[in-house]
Amino acid sequence: MVQIGFCIIKNLKVAVIGFTIFATALPVDVHAQQTAGIFIGQQSVFDVASVRPSTLRRLRFYSEKARDALADLAKADNLTGTTGEELAATATANLRKWVEKLIDAGIKAKLNLEQTAAFFAMDLRENYTGQLPFIVFNEAGELNTSQLFQGVYDARASITASADADYLAYVNNLGDEAVSGNTPKPKQPIERATAAPNEEPQRDPAIQAYWDRLTERNGKRYIRVEKGDTLATYASAFYGDSLQYRKIYSANTDVMETPNLLTVGETIEIPR
Repeated sequence: MVQIGFCIIKNLKVAVIGFTIFATALPVDVHAQQTAGIFIGQQSVFDVASVRPSTLRRLRFYSEKARDALADLAKADNLTGTTGEELAATATANLRKWVEKLIDAGIKAKLNLEQTAAFFAMDLRENYTGQLPFIVFNEAGELNTSQLFQGVYDARASITASADADYLAYVNNLGDEAVSGNTPKPKQPIERATAAPNEEPQRDPAIQAYWDRLTERNGKRYIRVEKGDTLATYASAFYGDSLQYRKIYSANTDVMETPNLLTVGETIEIPR
């Protein structure tokens, strides 16, 4: 079992100039490990000696791939127009892919999701050069990859559940046809419990707080920006996946120049 120690630096405040929230926290061309004061939250130290070399190589390999995708996403967030959208789409797909691989590698290493996310945060501190996108920061401006990893994990679980539901419907429609054709009837997957159609979903209080702030006009949903908000936190709250933040940005390009910048008091649309 990997031993992890968390050292959380307290009492570090994030300065907010005027009413503007900057969602990226690192200056360009500054090496991550040289700006340790910026990185508060997940200050994790891994006892790498307790991890098998082959396992550690796998973790580092996928972490490097995820870092590269994250760097491309940071570039895309600073671009406008078609070029930025195309790069963002590719970078987002790659980041999701490599985070999934990293999660799987963590499972093989007997790490839970939080520990694997902390491993990636540590890797960013040690090896990332340049400007980090806001998607790896929490509302307090702290480096925290938990939201990113949880969203990727939940999104994949949701896709798997949908695939199972489609397969179950297919099997049920076969009826006795599969047997009469001398073809063994496929084993039915276990049905997942689902909420009743009129049953309200039970949300975490922190997530519910965002839903309570929604207003609706002409069939569209809006939220008023408050201090600490980012598009990533909105995407996590409303879609369960922080990597969908570009969906919100695309619906608000008339009032937003970049997904990295929100202005307190501004009202933006949250597309369905």
